[in-house]
Amino acid sequence: MATYLTYPFKTMTITQSYTGTVSHLPHTTGYPKDYPIDEAGKDTGRDPFYATCNLKVVKIYGVGNRGTNTIWLQSTEKVTFANGKTDYVTMMLIHPNDDDLRRLYIGQKFNPGDKVCYEGTDGATGNHIHLAVGMGTMTDGGWNQNSKGKWVLSTSHGTIKPEEAFFIDPKFTKIVQTKGIKFKNVPANKPAIKYTAGDYKVVKVGGAGVLRVRKGPAKTYNKVKFSEMTKSAQEKIIKLAGKKVNGYIKGLTFTALRVKKNWGKTPSGWVNLDYCKKI
Repeated sequence: MATYLTYPFKTMTITQSYTGTVSHLPHTTGYPKDYPIDEAGKDTGRDPFYATCNLKVVKIYGVGNRGTNTIWLQSTEKVTFANGKTDYVTMMLIHPNDDDLRRLYIGQKFNPGDKVCYEGTDGATGNHIHLAVGMGTMTDGGWNQNSKGKWVLSTSHGTIKPEEAFFIDPKFTKIVQTKGIKFKNVPANKPAIKYTAGDYKVVKVGGAGVLRVRKGPAKTYNKVKFSEMTKSAQEKIIKLAGKKVNGYIKGLTFTALRVKKNWGKTPSGWVNLDYCKKI
């Protein structure tokens, strides 16, 4: 079964819906149309946009004075939408700052739980992301100017409303403001996003007294030896264990650069995050 598409922010604070009279209404009343929302996150800072399915960057526009910064993301496999349909998803994100765009590139891939970019103020007065969603793959260079003069997302199977696109995972997203949009919770049999990239501490170890580091995100992959780990990991292990051991020791801290299900990719290899606590 395809992955359920869930909302990509940890805090939902929609400041303008697709019927908003500030700037969005012409998007939905012109032709062609899309259904954008403005997401402002938990406060006035810059909250991250998370990948909640496998995504890749398919277009980048802006940086400097070339126009308002915009990123197009497309899933690398089909997802299940809140409207019950299954297809690829394409999302258009507007307003991230130059620092985000400069570190992104066409073809860059993200796994569920990865931070893609942050809210920004490029072409805006306050930090937020203008988000539009469509079914299928990107077409027509990603957008078209509609009959009301607005540049709207263009996808192979049409744009859809956010509540038709995203489920809410209540274990991941806290709802503060929906602007009247009614979202569905993700079905109960969908595993919630349990882990995200970031800093962790080993709190449990296996029968060998260590948390094994693997060369891939599963127990079937070969173990990483002490000699194959980074210098930083080796130093931490010796400090905690007093000797060289082939695995992470309880109390060791590390950074999970990306996450695949319950496995985290550290600089030395993959570890099972069920044995760790985020710090």
